Amino acid sequence: MYHLKDLQLAIRIADLQSVSAAGRELGMTPAAASAALQRLEKILDCQLFARSTRKMQLTEEGHLFIETGRKALHLLNGAENALADNRGELKGEVRIALPSDLGRNIVREWLDEFAQSAPGIKLNLYIGDQMTDLISQNVHLALRYGHLEDSNLMRRQLAMMPRVAVASPDYIDHHGVPTHPKELTNHKILLLHRGGEPWHKWLFSHKGAQYEIEVSASRSCNDGAIIKDWALAGKGIAYKSWFDVAKEVHQRRLSVLFRDQLADSIPLQLVYLQTDYPSHKVRTVIDFLKQKSQEFEGAYPLFT
Repeated sequence: MYHLKDLQLAIRIADLQSVSAAGRELGMTPAAASAALQRLEKILDCQLFARSTRKMQLTEEGHLFIETGRKALHLLNGAENALADNRGELKGEVRIALPSDLGRNIVREWLDEFAQSAPGIKLNLYIGDQMTDLISQNVHLALRYGHLEDSNLMRRQLAMMPRVAVASPDYIDHHGVPTHPKELTNHKILLLHRGGEPWHKWLFSHKGAQYEIEVSASRSCNDGAIIKDWALAGKGIAYKSWFDVAKEVHQRRLSVLFRDQLADSIPLQLVYLQTDYPSHKVRTVIDFLKQKSQEFEGAYPLFT
């Protein structure tokens, strides 16, 4: 009989299409992961994956085994969660994907506070501005800005907020204050790349009608935290969600531009797979982050 960890490994290899990536996630060396897969295939007397130099593809038998194994593992995890729920226990791993700026500078501190109050919880954070695939990243929760179209995701809204154009006092002293978004073409723009594409269309609103301004970058990066660091250093104008810059605006380290032309607010949401009823530990994290978001809104109200 094979070990449960071998099944977990095979499922993650199927998700990531890589033995080494799946092994790293489970704390195994590439050699150990490869040996475990070979051991599992020998026990099952079938080849689960067609090997290539680029990725691992499931065979027909592999598809059958992995999908059935995934359901079995889900049932086992559900049974374990049911016991923890019944006992009101807060223990085990919680995997959360967070956007870079908000995750590094605000939410990580909140989660540190939560972990201190629940020592049985092991936090595993994934920080980045790419749109996380909950299955491939194997996360319980992802924190995301904006409206989501994926019908396979459940949502818990934490807050509503606009995106704002911001600049530092130093930048304004040297380059002046643009009075209308159309003047952004004459300024240094700090542009975020998301999914390999520049986020070069900034939304504003006038008399209830939203409109776009297309900008070009003097500096760009795929990390929102660096975009804010550049803005604080006076390198240009950034377009950020309110929570990302609320502290710095209240500290007068950044100024909100075009306050009378803010676009419609967007949601900040925690999302999880529709197939997963969140466990007690995950529900507790969701409720905690909702409470911290409300406290943050109260401490740093929007400047309009």
